[in-house]
Amino acid sequence: MVDQPLSIVVRTLNAAPQFRDLLAGMPRRPGDQLIVVDSGSSDGTLDVARAAGAEIVTLEPKQFSYGRSLNVGFAVAKHPWILALSSHVVPVRPDFLDVYRAAIRRFPAGVVAAPGPLVRSDGERGMTGGITLYEGTDFLRGFEFGAGNPNCLYRRDVWQARPFDEALGGGEDCEWYVWAIVAGHTLAAVHAAEVYYRFKRSWAAFVYKGRIDYQVTHRYLEVHQPRLSGLGIRAGKLLLYAGLGRVGWSDMKASMGHCWGSYLEARETRRKGIPGGQLARELAARR
Repeated sequence: MVDQPLSIVVRTLNAAPQFRDLLAGMPRRPGDQLIVVDSGSSDGTLDVARAAGAEIVTLEPKQFSYGRSLNVGFAVAKHPWILALSSHVVPVRPDFLDVYRAAIRRFPAGVVAAPGPLVRSDGERGMTGGITLYEGTDFLRGFEFGAGNPNCLYRRDVWQARPFDEALGGGEDCEWYVWAIVAGHTLAAVHAAEVYYRFKRSWAAFVYKGRIDYQVTHRYLEVHQPRLSGLGIRAGKLLLYAGLGRVGWSDMKASMGHCWGSYLEARETRRKGIPGGQLARELAARR
């Protein structure tokens, strides 16, 4: 059963150097299916994909959304379990795919999705083994390890019954998780399936991502309210880690940009009195 084949869906856009690193850090076994969903690369990314034997699906840039790119990639998948990856991640362990294969053997019957952790440096690594299960109210406060569709395993038949929401500008993973929990399914965290997250964006892009992520999570979950004092503490820790060489300066920018965006959106949410915690209400109604 270790050779359980996986369908691996990678979203790309001008990501040739990072994509090469991902492939080098993710040795596949015979039978594994590699699917690349590209939305307009012009830097040789598709050449890298072809050399790796990938099945390529192209998406017009104007048609792109995170949910749509995953849906068109998942539609090509042929194996029972599909692993969604960003082209900007690099597995921490050389047996990364086998970690997921072993986890599948251990999953209870109700597990339909299983994210692995995203880390930006070894200093952010947490649990390096074990599986945590989430069901019902376990999910109300969200995943504490900050993972999602850059590194997440899905059961294909359940995705077929309920694809990702293509209209969302981000947070399609959280929205799908909420649907799964309300529908009575189980989610799992595979702690050893860690990847380094190396997505280089502008400060404005990280701030925007923080705002979008907060919007979606606030809508469904009982999320914490970011405060300036917390941002200051985080900035101090990151400065210390950066000085010690445990965190790169670009990683510090990414983390603080995302946190600043979440803070701005939380402040706006409080000002407008926008209600949250929809998942709690839906779970209560289900009872």
